[in-house]
Amino acid sequence: MKKLITVVLGVFMIHSAYSQIIIAILFGDKLNTGKLEFGIVVAPTFTTISNLDCKYRNGFNLGIYFNIHPDERFFIHVEGVAKGAFGAKGIIPYTTGSDTLDNLFAGGSVERKIKAFSLPLLCRYAISPKFFAEAGIQADMMLGAKDIFNSEINGSDLDYTVKINDNVALLDFGLTGGLFYKFRKDKRSMGMGIRYFQGLTDIITTTSGTQMNVAWQLIVTIPIGAGKVPPNGTKK
Repeated sequence: MKKLITVVLGVFMIHSAYSQIIIAILFGDKLNTGKLEFGIVVAPTFTTISNLDCKYRNGFNLGIYFNIHPDERFFIHVEGVAKGAFGAKGIIPYTTGSDTLDNLFAGGSVERKIKAFSLPLLCRYAISPKFFAEAGIQADMMLGAKDIFNSEINGSDLDYTVKINDNVALLDFGLTGGLFYKFRKDKRSMGMGIRYFQGLTDIITTTSGTQMNVAWQLIVTIPIGAGKVPPNGTKK
């Protein structure tokens, strides 16, 4: 049942989110108003899993964002991240249930890749016209997970992939915060920031102890259609 729910919700969320990104590109100038900023967010990520002997792995997030009342000193920043990434690398190989495979990968490592749909909800505070602090909460729905065993045998790389969807919690909740900088004083300007996420959910359900998602993100926001000048000659 869990697998069926994950598949159905995952397909719906992915197609819905990517449709929203297409809408952002085509109709962003219509969606950006005096009270709302709308655009695309891209974010290279560096993720790991707490309480696990592992290393950070690189990932990439892609989604859309809304700034609600961006002209206020305090305002709400919401993202819908269709392509979210969590996981870690450098994990010590565990038993696969096959003595042959265990011997092949005994000296190797495991990379854990987790796909997610993420909904960060943050409050941003304008320290200056171009510099902001942000803090809030984030909910994640896990769409798929796999472990990739890797080893080098006689000079050649050997990979073996195990799907671990049933071993990963469906939902994750956590806290997030960071700093953000806009390139111009214009409220609807491209910007870049750094953000930290600390999960609060034990995401690996089949092992003892609490293992939680951790992520550092380099956030880049691109407002769509925000720079156009209306007929009265003033910028939106």
